Amino acid sequence: MVDVKAVKTPTRRRDREASRRALLDAGIALFSQQGYDAATTRAIAAHAGLNEQLITRYFGGKAGLLSAVYAHFLERRDNDAAYAALPPSGSAQEEIGRFLHWKHDHLHDIARLLQIVLPQLVRDPTLAPGFDNSITQRGAIILAERLDGLKRAGKVRADADTARVAQLVVWQSLSLSFLMRRFAGDRDREILRLIDVFAQEMGAGLTTG
Repeated sequence: MVDVKAVKTPTRRRDREASRRALLDAGIALFSQQGYDAATTRAIAAHAGLNEQLITRYFGGKAGLLSAVYAHFLERRDNDAAYAALPPSGSAQEEIGRFLHWKHDHLHDIARLLQIVLPQLVRDPTLAPGFDNSITQRGAIILAERLDGLKRAGKVRADADTARVAQLVVWQSLSLSFLMRRFAGDRDREILRLIDVFAQEMGAGLTTG
C-alpha cells in the first residue's frame, strides 16, 4: 500500500519552496523598481503569479518579505563566497584593505536595494536583527577568520579581538562605500584613498612588534 502522506509531504514542501522563491524574486524586482511604499503586496503576488495571502503566511507581511528579500538577494549573488575563495593575505593591512575594496564594489552593486532597506530600518527598528545579520555579520565572520589565520602565523597580535575588529571594518565599509557615496556624490577616488588610509592604520594597530 502506498503511504499517501509520504508522497504528498515532499511535494508540498517543494511547492512551498517554489512559491517562496517566486515571491522573493518578485520582491527583489518590484522593491528595486518602485521602492518599498509603492510596491504593494498585491502587485508583488501578481508578479509572482501567486495569492497575496502567501506573503503573510511565509513572511509575516510586507516588512518581513523585505527582510527576506535582502538576505536572499545577497545569498543569490554569493559575494561572500567569492571573497572567502580568495587566497590569504600576507598582512592585516593587506587583508583589511582587500576586504574594504571588495565591499566597495559590492555595495555599489546593491546600492539601489540598500536605499530601500535602510529607511525601513529607521521606521521599524524591530527589523534590525535580520538586516544586521545580512549586512554585517556574514562578511565580518569571514574577515575575522582571515585575521585569526594571521594571528596564528604571528602576524597579528595575540591579544587582538579579531571579531570586534572585523565588525568595525564592516561598518566602516558601509559608512564610506555606501553613505559617503550616497550623500557626498561620486567621489570614488577620495573614498578609495580613505579606505587605504583606514586599512593602513588599522593594520598597524594589529601588527605585532
